[in-house]
Order: sequence, then structure tokens, then C-alpha cells
Amino acid sequence: MHTTVPDAPVIQKVAIVRPIGNKDLPVSSQRIEQVGVSCEPPMHLDSAPPRYDPHRWIRGGHLQTLLSLRSPKAPHLQPKLHWVTLDDGDQIALHDDQPAQWKPGDASVMLAHGLCGCRLSPYMIRLADQFTRLGVRVFRLEMRGCGVAADHSRGLTHAGRSDDCLAALTRIAQLTGEGDLATVGISLGGNQLLRAAGRLGAGLDKAPDWAHRWTRLVAVSPPIDLQRCSDNLQRPMLRAYNRYFIGNLLRRLPKHIRQSPELMQRCARPWPKTLRELDDRITAPISGFRNAEDYYDQSSAASVVSSIAVPSLILTAANDPIVPVECFTNLNLPQPSKVDLQRHPVRLLITPCGGHIGFFTRGSERFYMDRVIRWWCAGSEA
Repeated sequence: MHTTVPDAPVIQKVAIVRPIGNKDLPVSSQRIEQVGVSCEPPMHLDSAPPRYDPHRWIRGGHLQTLLSLRSPKAPHLQPKLHWVTLDDGDQIALHDDQPAQWKPGDASVMLAHGLCGCRLSPYMIRLADQFTRLGVRVFRLEMRGCGVAADHSRGLTHAGRSDDCLAALTRIAQLTGEGDLATVGISLGGNQLLRAAGRLGAGLDKAPDWAHRWTRLVAVSPPIDLQRCSDNLQRPMLRAYNRYFIGNLLRRLPKHIRQSPELMQRCARPWPKTLRELDDRITAPISGFRNAEDYYDQSSAASVVSSIAVPSLILTAANDPIVPVECFTNLNLPQPSKVDLQRHPVRLLITPCGGHIGFFTRGSERFYMDRVIRWWCAGSEA
């Protein structure tokens, strides 16, 4: 793997990458054996995506998802904390892991966590460890109300906080001075980054002066269609996921909400049983949306994915129990043309198994997503 992100975009065609198998079958129905990938049409990258060899006994979506919670060790990480003050006065945190050999002009990467994540989430630690060992400066972003930023904001983090990601990248651009910037978003963080890039590409947000430095974006298991994801979580068999999300989110409520009887009445028994109920009672009204449906409609990245100009890779699994694969198979990506070569540099990589941010595999490196992320950010095989 190269330790820097090349200047020239490696995106040449819009493509959907599918597992090798019967193309007449839906992705979720294809055989799960030796899983290579083929591309329709060809990617024209310097190399093909890394090979995915799922663990023989660990292929189910739920088990893959649970394994994503395994905590790694990275004792050498000693980040420096930077605060980012947002327009409304709230603050988010950047944890800066700078390798000793890093110098201005070298590559940097920002990692954005998922809905219940923080800088200490297993995937955040793994990726920070891997990138810093390659000489890449890493900034782990903690969203509103998360980690050390828990009591530094009155607002809630949610899927539509793409402006927070841009504010964090502006601060990183100031700290690094020059050099390429890559971004990696996991689950909710992936939706936020895709939405940010899509809104910039569509001209809905003003492009910052560092925009030319944003050369790579990876989104892993991003909930780009929030309504579809919410509908999926309504199923009784997914109650455990709802309990997990609701419990974590209620514990993260800002202090002024926890101390307000009026606001806490929205959480009063009966407690929300699904994430949609929580979004309808808490997330949407406190964040300025009419209701959950309005929040989902305005915050989903699917509506702007086709406008993204940053070379972007979306990695997802056909058996993700939280984010249905139909969120991606129904994307209206443009067909390749001379115009699209520059305007629509998006790739979609769907694996038959992997669960939600799991992608547990055989071999010494247990998480396929880590290899894909490094491969995409470097433009070659990791």
C-alpha cells in the first residue's frame, strides 16, 4: 500500500461491484463460497478490490455484526485533542494521531464513527492504528454528545449532520496545511460524509477552499435510505438491535435535556420500543424536524449520491441485518458517459456476507473492511 493518497482521481466509471455468481439472482441469493468480486462495467483501477474470503463458520449477518464489537489493542496511540466549535456554539472533538515521520504535505485521514460509536470504537482504534503505522496522520472525529464531547453540545448527533463533518474537515485542513485528505465513515458516519460530498457536488453547500484536497471517501454500511432502514428495524426479530440503539442514545442525551422534565416526558413510559419511535419523540423534534419521516427524508444521503464529485467507495453486505441491501441496489446512479467520468465517481462494493460493519474473514487480518479502506484510500491493493 502506498502511504500517500495520489492526486489524480482513480475513478473513471460509475460501477456496481457484485460478488461473482449468478447475475440473474438478487445479490443476497448469490452463492457464498470463495468470494471474489467482478465489476460491471470494469473499474479501471490500478488493481482489483481485495479478495474476500469469509470465515467458513462465521457467515450469518447477525454473528458478523456481533464480531465487529471485538476490541483491538493499539497501545501506541496517544492522540492530541482539538475542539471544533460549530456555528450554533456546540463543540465536537478531533483526536489527532500524528506519526513521528509525518510532515506537511503527507496524507491525512478523518474517521467518523457510527450512531453509538466514539473514538474508542473497535473499528476506530483498528483503522487509526493501521493508518498511523503507514505514516498517515489520523483524526478520529467524535460527534455531538459522543465520547469527550458528551457535555459540549446541546444538540444531538444524527444522520443529517453533514455540516459538522465539513466543519471538522475545515479544522483538519488548517492543522495540516497541505496534502491530501481522505475520509472514512462507518455506518451513520458514512451517511454523513456521503451527504456532505453530495451536497457539495450538487451546489447545495458552498465548496470550502480545501475541497480540492478531499481525494478519497469510503462509507462502510451507511444507512443512506433512513426510511427503508427504519422500516426494516420495525421487524420483531430485530428488537435486540432497537434496545441496543435506544439504550445507548438515551444515555447520551445532553445534560439540559436530562434535566428538563418537559423534554424527558417524551421518553416517559412506555419507553420507545423502536428506533423510529425514539426518532419521532426525541431526535426529530429536538433537531428541528417535523417528525421522523421528515428527518429521514432530509437526512438520507441517497438523494445526493449521484452528485458526489469526490472519488467514493460504498462498502456494504447483502446480509446486513440493519441496513437492507435494497438501499443500494435501487440507487439511481447515472450510466457511464464522457460527462459522468468526472461528475459521478462513485463505486458500490456489495459482498454476499459481512453483516453490519463486520466483514469477518479468514487469515491473519480478520476484518475485510480494513483492507478495502486502505486499498481505496491508496488507490492500489493493500
